[in-house]
Amino acid sequence: MKVLIAIPPEKFRDEELLEPVTVFQEAGVKFELASTHVGVVMGVLGKKAKVNRTFEDILLKGSDDYYALMIIGGPGTMVHLWNNTHLHELARIFNSKGKVVAGIDNAPIVIAKAGLLKKKEATVVPGQTIREMMIDDAIIVNKPIVYMDKIITANGHEVAKEFAKLIVEYKSGNPEFVATKSKAGFSF
Repeated sequence: MKVLIAIPPEKFRDEELLEPVTVFQEAGVKFELASTHVGVVMGVLGKKAKVNRTFEDILLKGSDDYYALMIIGGPGTMVHLWNNTHLHELARIFNSKGKVVAGIDNAPIVIAKAGLLKKKEATVVPGQTIREMMIDDAIIVNKPIVYMDKIITANGHEVAKEFAKLIVEYKSGNPEFVATKSKAGFSF
């Protein structure tokens, strides 16, 4: 089982790809990148990544190979992913199959627009415009990471490693159960 990383075709947050990829590699978790088109994509800091799958292709061929969908943020996410109906559908499919759906930085807006954050706590990168866009869907909390019901939201690249570690934890168990037992709550 792999993590499907949804990445915009340009201007993604480099750290939100590189730090999770390092965590996944160290944990032996396989991953695959998908976007609106295949080919080389470039981050805001100049890092490049190769995308081999499109969202539409995964919808056609199925999502059974993946246990999690991780959506990366950045300026390109606003332009290319916020309103991408194929990605919204993927998020809904992952959620309906009990798989992890995760978004970092401004990517939780994709999850909200897919209809998965209604009346649920979530976090997002600070900024009035982004908060206003999510206000009707989610209960916005000012915390670095929030997770519950296999939905993870994180507020920026500063917590990219912790965000990725949580995704890894879901592969082998349920960190929500551990949080409940320790009374630590569901947010950091």
